Amino acid sequence: MSDAKAEMAAMLEAFRAEVPSHYSICSLQAPKNDCVTFLRSEKYIDHLHAMVNQGVANVTVIVPPNLVLPAVSGVTYYRTEHVDLLFTLFNNHARKGYDPRPFDRISSSVILDQGAVIGAEGASIAKYKDERVLFRHYGRVVLEDNVYVGANAVIQRGRIDDTVVGKGTMISSLCVVGANTVIGQNCTLTIQSGISGSARIGNRVWLGIGAKVRDYVSICDDAFVGMGAVVTKDITEPGIYAGNPCRFLRPLEK
Repeated sequence: MSDAKAEMAAMLEAFRAEVPSHYSICSLQAPKNDCVTFLRSEKYIDHLHAMVNQGVANVTVIVPPNLVLPAVSGVTYYRTEHVDLLFTLFNNHARKGYDPRPFDRISSSVILDQGAVIGAEGASIAKYKDERVLFRHYGRVVLEDNVYVGANAVIQRGRIDDTVVGKGTMISSLCVVGANTVIGQNCTLTIQSGISGSARIGNRVWLGIGAKVRDYVSICDDAFVGMGAVVTKDITEPGIYAGNPCRFLRPLEK
């Protein structure tokens, strides 16, 4: 075992000594009782307060050493310089051997074309010295009624929460939908368009050939994104968009 692997093993064991053995994993956006999650930045502090309103308790949050955080009932902070790494190590340990595939929800009216891949894992990687650790994906894939997934398209399963494709959405050949992405109803992803992880796509959105959407970006209802566009910021108003970086061109014709 390399020195880095030994140090990571010790890091995990030290954390496990502080956390009850029955604890599992949850996201900050969808917290659950008796779980471990993480927080890197103060801009997500509102999610901590939301836990109280939701009645969630017994949550350990892995956070950076110097982040100033409020005392929140039911929440314990564990401070480390290696937030992503420790969360990855605990995720892979806590859910080792768990098979999420039986829990996917795929409507009987879904059409999967030749070579479509449902439930692939994304490349979420934590680094430590000369080692790289893959964050294993255990979330579900949800494909609602009348979804079409084209030839050799890939729908990644969620890291923790679900990847969702809404009713009537059409995903063409060679497209990729990243982990934790939620796509609304009656959208169209044309050939080779791609959506990175944790994006939020509204209803009736059109992505032109080869269009790309950055992770964590949101697109509102009734947005038309042109061929080859690169969406790096939220789209908040309906209309026609194009370019790299993507920009507003004109309103949709009524």
